[in-house]
Amino acid sequence: MSNAALLRPRYWLAHALAWPQGDGPYRECAQALAPPLVPRQMVSRDAADILAVADAYQKTQPSRRLIFFSDLTLWLDGQGSDWGLRGTDWEGGLRELENAPALALFLTLSGYHHAILADSSREGATLHFSDGLVEKVTPEAREAARAFMQQTLERDWPGYIRGMIADGRIRNA
Repeated sequence: MSNAALLRPRYWLAHALAWPQGDGPYRECAQALAPPLVPRQMVSRDAADILAVADAYQKTQPSRRLIFFSDLTLWLDGQGSDWGLRGTDWEGGLRELENAPALALFLTLSGYHHAILADSSREGATLHFSDGLVEKVTPEAREAARAFMQQTLERDWPGYIRGMIADGRIRNA
């Protein structure tokens, strides 16, 4: 695999983790990995199916560099399918990918971005804030959240990969 493919993968897949305990408005609550860099023979059928669906979805959106797991769920729904009909334990597959020896970054997000990342509702979530404000998540808000997270990955991923190469954890191609 070339350095270019490692430093700038074709796309990332991000999914929300459980909201962690603690103080402050931002938490490490999501993971992003690069499906093109995950050897499929190293993961279970459930994890491999999630990656296969991500690859298929990305081919329909070739300019999209960051895919949310919730995008995949919505896409399957639009095709009259879902993870259960595919026989995929998506929760187990995501848990496996979280712990797999694959290149992945954890993302620190606000509760707002975390909610958007996790939202697979057809109409978009309605968010209720502590100050009484209510916001319907529009497609534009979803794309703005995606742009923010993608910008973070584009900024942080190359340094992460260079560090992994420098530490000898991956070989310089």
